[in-house]
Amino acid sequence: MIKKIDHIGIIVKDIESSLEKYRNILGLDVKETEEVKVEGAMNRVDFLPVGSINIELIHTNAISGIAAAFLRERGEGIHHVAFEVSDLEKTFSELREKGIKFLWDKIIKGSRGSVVAFLEPEEMNGVYIELVQKKIAEISR
Repeated sequence: MIKKIDHIGIIVKDIESSLEKYRNILGLDVKETEEVKVEGAMNRVDFLPVGSINIELIHTNAISGIAAAFLRERGEGIHHVAFEVSDLEKTFSELREKGIKFLWDKIIKGSRGSVVAFLEPEEMNGVYIELVQKKIAEISR
């Protein structure tokens, strides 16, 4: 089911100062930047590769949505771990059949041409788990 860890998402208040820290302290550089609309809220995401895994810095100016709620309730920090899967439709269906609950109970478009589904955090010890299938143009849901 799981191929690898794709990225670790970190919510930040100030994207520019955060990027500066990751560059100056850890020597990481941004490979990709994208604006992604989730739950009607626009989020900026910056991907900083570390080997085959990316650190995804997430920033939003929105007052609603998953990123804004997380920042308001918990502050900056690790938001989710994203696992790449080969067939998200199949994985999603199999997990739903087992009674696993998903945040939106559907597959949505993600960044970088992907499709994603988030498990409810209480399913995995309070941590958001994102399942991601890369490079999919359209989804059937």
